[in-house]
Amino acid sequence: MSAAEIYRIRLTLATVWLVTGVISLGIYPVEESLKLLARIGIVGTCALFTLYGEALLDIAIGLLTLTKPSQRLWQVQAAIIVGYTAVISVFLPEFWLHPFGPLLKNLPIFTLVWLLYRHEGIKS
Repeated sequence: MSAAEIYRIRLTLATVWLVTGVISLGIYPVEESLKLLARIGIVGTCALFTLYGEALLDIAIGLLTLTKPSQRLWQVQAAIIVGYTAVISVFLPEFWLHPFGPLLKNLPIFTLVWLLYRHEGIKS
């Protein structure tokens, strides 16, 4: 894999994390996000903390993907993806059957993270 290809993968992955984080800060209706969190069992102040904390985490991961790529970062991203997928699979399983495939899209995203992990060290 060339350095240019790795850079494009990083840029694509960073875009997913950054846009998801920004959307979660309030572009997507906060009330709807809180309803989803309530179905997971997270309510009240804890739900707001979780919503905004996860949004800021996504933004931070996106920025780190652009500025500080490392195998540790790819491991953290893989863990977050697996964690998000597991929680949603248990509490909101209908997202596996959603026609836009919000959970199914985690498979190619996970693959991009794996490729970056595997090819870490190639200068981009």
